[in-house]
Amino acid sequence: MRAHPALASRRTELALLGAAAGVLLAGCKHEPVRIVPSNGLAAAVATLDLPADAAVLVGTGDIADCDAPAGAEATGELIELVLERAPGAIVFTTGDHAYPDGSPQQFAECYDPAWGAFNARTVPTPGNHDYETPDASGFFGYFEVFAARPGARPTGYYAFERGAWLVIVLNSLLAVDPGSVQVRWLERVLAASDTECVLAIWHHPLRSSGFHGYLPWDEGRETRAFWDVLLRHGADVVLNGHDHVYERFAKLDAEGRPDDAGLRQFTVGTGGAGLHPIVRQRAGSEYLTNEVYGVLVLALGPRGYDWTFVGVDGVVHDRGGTPASC
Repeated sequence: MRAHPALASRRTELALLGAAAGVLLAGCKHEPVRIVPSNGLAAAVATLDLPADAAVLVGTGDIADCDAPAGAEATGELIELVLERAPGAIVFTTGDHAYPDGSPQQFAECYDPAWGAFNARTVPTPGNHDYETPDASGFFGYFEVFAARPGARPTGYYAFERGAWLVIVLNSLLAVDPGSVQVRWLERVLAASDTECVLAIWHHPLRSSGFHGYLPWDEGRETRAFWDVLLRHGADVVLNGHDHVYERFAKLDAEGRPDDAGLRQFTVGTGGAGLHPIVRQRAGSEYLTNEVYGVLVLALGPRGYDWTFVGVDGVVHDRGGTPASC
């Protein structure tokens, strides 16, 4: 496994960025995160369009902060309400489940009370904080998917089909260069699938308007090989975490240029851990907020997809409207 930066805390990361880039992050102001009662959340979830022929995915990443559990509890409540509307839905994560170290104790005491009820249906993605515990043993030992898929336990990457969609979970903490074992596996999975549509999930975003997107040493810079392979096989959607923001990009190529045949990236790091400052909104970014925890709901239809980002403030902040084709 390739080493990743041993940054002691999110405060250290912020200080390093400020020193390196001259960005006055201390001046960034966030509105207080407002968490509404259950009836307010239910009213927002009631507006979701979830067609009967769609596979529903709901989730986010960067979830349970053991020092401040209210955010994870609120996003967990949102997911429960979505599951009432769509009992067959899959819960996805984009990494970093229990802070600060992803230890078995932190999973048990912080993540499990808020999100544990979804374990049997959760498609988890490893994040860098999960690997703060050696071999990510808390992460791999917690999720039921790894008991059902023992071959995925040491690697954290796996794939499955749901309706017209191939869903691929990747591990951006492993080697991701074009000749790596993981990227060669990704090539084989895509070549063998005859699904119409493809969605991929991993932790580190290739681009982000949050502060991780401007850290020159961040692993996100190294996920270009994922994009290149996915684009070559006509994939459609990428889900990431790591930056604690919600951001939706237009369809882009790997260089960040608009492309109707490109990938649409959603960064969903709004599960409950402290929200991150925004440095500068990147080209191609169509919607961006760092002011609310929330979950992304995807309706994956036979020929396309729709999305809704619902906040714990009871507001639908971003909605696809007309389903995007794939």
